[in-house]
Amino acid sequence: MSMTDMPLLFVHGWGFGPEIWAPIRRAASQRECLTLDFGYFSASPHMALPDRPFMAVGHSLGALWLLSKMPEQCRGMVLLNGFTRFAASEDFPQGVPARLLTRMMRRLESAPDATVRDFRHQAGTDMPAPGAPHPERLHEGLQMLLRLDVRPVARSTDCPIYCVAGTGDAIAPPALTQASFPPGTTIDWQTGGHLLPLTHPDACLNVIDRMMERITP
Repeated sequence: MSMTDMPLLFVHGWGFGPEIWAPIRRAASQRECLTLDFGYFSASPHMALPDRPFMAVGHSLGALWLLSKMPEQCRGMVLLNGFTRFAASEDFPQGVPARLLTRMMRRLESAPDATVRDFRHQAGTDMPAPGAPHPERLHEGLQMLLRLDVRPVARSTDCPIYCVAGTGDAIAPPALTQASFPPGTTIDWQTGGHLLPLTHPDACLNVIDRMMERITP
């Protein structure tokens, strides 16, 4: 299977939708691109994984979700602003305090639009959300950020993993990123924030191409 034959599967992060992949997809217009959707702003979620070999590209929560599933047909992963654990714990003090996530959950109930808008601003964009938010789905996403811990998966998997991270990421700071991955994990550091798919599409695509060259003949 060649680089152009294997599809790219994109999974977005919390507070965003498939639109975050537009710059990368434009630059990779010759590739087959598949996008999953948690349904935060759309009529319904679409999270069905392909039943044929693919390469996965996940952003933020999307990266965490991919690692939690470790799809059988996945031949390699590129994780953008990704992590294997997000919430702090006794053995992961670099994480985000759980109280911040539970506070966001409570606020979602009464002010979903403001909660999403404030998060997107902190992440680095004032672009409006692509639709009306679905609080129950956003709540499920925050629960994943609070509970999921796939550090053992990252240590044991045979699936190749490359990471691209921002030195100025306000959502997943460098200390969190480094602590969540095992030593030896390839991390391509970019001078940027939490939205590398939007702000650094060329750098992201370069890593995607390197991974594709690694996993295809």
